[in-house]
Amino acid sequence: MIRVSLCLGLGLLLSACSATPLGELNKWVETRQLLGRADSLAEDGDAAGAQQLYRQIIREYPASPLTAQALFQLARLYMTPESPIRDYREAYRYFDQLLIEYPKSPNAAEARAWREALRELLARAQEAARVRQDLERLKKIDKEREQEAARIRQDLERLKRIELELEKKRP
Repeated sequence: MIRVSLCLGLGLLLSACSATPLGELNKWVETRQLLGRADSLAEDGDAAGAQQLYRQIIREYPASPLTAQALFQLARLYMTPESPIRDYREAYRYFDQLLIEYPKSPNAAEARAWREALRELLARAQEAARVRQDLERLKKIDKEREQEAARIRQDLERLKRIELELEKKRP
C-alpha cells in the first residue's frame, strides 16, 4: 500500500514537473514541422502555400525561437524576383518585424542588410514613380503648348490673309 502510494505520488510529482517542458517540446516540434513543410513548399515553387504556413507559425507560435526563422523566410519569399507573391514592401515589413521582435536572431545581420537594401529600393521606386508622374504632367503641358502654338499659327495665317485682302482693297 505504501509502495503504491509512493509510486502514485512520485508519478504525479514527475508529471507535474514535466508538464510544462513537455508542452514546450511539443510546441517546438510542431513549429519545426510546419517550418520544414513551409521551406519545402517554398523550394518547390509553391509560394502561396509556403506563405500560408510561415504566417501560421508567426500567428500561432510567437514565442518560439523558430518564429524568427519563419519571419526571415517569409520576407525572403516576398523579395525573391521570380516569386509570384513578390512584394518588396511586405518583405521590408517582415524583416523589420524580425529585427524588432528577435534582434538577436541568427539571421539578424542578414535581415538588417536586406531591410536596408529594400529601404533604398523602395525609396528609389517612389522617386521613380514621382518622376514618371512629373514626366506625364510635362507631356500633357507640352501637348497643350503644341496645340496652342498650332492655334496661334492658324490665327497668324488668318491675319496675314486678312491683311492681304485689306491691302488689295486700298487705293
